[in-house]
Amino acid sequence: MDPCTQGLLGASLSCSFSKKNQIKTASFCGFVGGLAPDLDIFIKSNEDPLLFIEFHRHFTHSLVFIPVLGLLVAAIIFILSFKKKISFYFYFLYSTLGVSTHGILDSFTSYGTMLYWPFYNDRVAWNLISIVDPIYTFILFFFFTFCFLRKSKKFCHFGLFFSCIYLVICLIKYKQVERIIEDYSVSIGHSIERILLNPTLGNNILWRTVYKYKNHYYINAVYVPYFGISRIKKGEKIEFINEEKIFPDLQSNSIQRNDIRRFSFFSQSFIYLHPEYPNIIGDLRYGTLPFDARSLWGIKVDINNPDNHVKFKNLRNFTNKDYIKFWSMIKGEF
Repeated sequence: MDPCTQGLLGASLSCSFSKKNQIKTASFCGFVGGLAPDLDIFIKSNEDPLLFIEFHRHFTHSLVFIPVLGLLVAAIIFILSFKKKISFYFYFLYSTLGVSTHGILDSFTSYGTMLYWPFYNDRVAWNLISIVDPIYTFILFFFFTFCFLRKSKKFCHFGLFFSCIYLVICLIKYKQVERIIEDYSVSIGHSIERILLNPTLGNNILWRTVYKYKNHYYINAVYVPYFGISRIKKGEKIEFINEEKIFPDLQSNSIQRNDIRRFSFFSQSFIYLHPEYPNIIGDLRYGTLPFDARSLWGIKVDINNPDNHVKFKNLRNFTNKDYIKFWSMIKGEF
């Protein structure tokens, strides 16, 4: 999720456990703790462009790392604090509560989070909520503001409760979309082998869906409004690629072959050859529009230099036409 939401959730949880005269300090610790796991954005390398995506949402987001980050955040706040009469344990408790929310909330999105590292090495992605969802953020902000102004933690309890209700609604939407795609695939004679359901940016009524059947991926957009008729828009058909067989000139032990494996792992194996750029493997989970194959990022493979790292490419190329089309789809105009 975006940093604002992460901080608000961390602050809300910490505040909900605090005493009335501790709300400000507990909220601050929770807010900073809620942001802390994203310190992994500083893990990067000019020589290895994939190091960033490999370690973002990695060990700093795992459940076992929560007390470690909580201790680090508490130590920094304690050292910089002018209120030395407040115990270190206080800072540690509320910072740790804030940290504890981060990885779990990120797991509700589609990007993938190493929530159970080092015991389970797959990236957890429940795909229930967009990485930016103004409704979810507003719920937290609204109740936290009243908590802060009224100095009553019951408002944070309300905020946490209604934010959880919203996630349940997102789960219901997910199941609706899943049923629609399953029925659609059967109607055209397809048997789904793998499926990805992804809410588009800022909402939970317009979804990007990708499923594999035989040697192709099928991309469709699904509209599931709160009131009204659901709709589906048929999208593009993309050929499936195997991370071990694509670009056969690359040796199995070459750096570029290993980079393809790393990118495939990051992309939950939803990779494909981008139709608009030569030698670029894209991440099919995200597109410019919910039904197209214009990925937002990818890697450029250079088979002539197999022992150099691949290049990470930002492929975002939104036009006014794309924004207009996306907004019309949000309104159900297919």
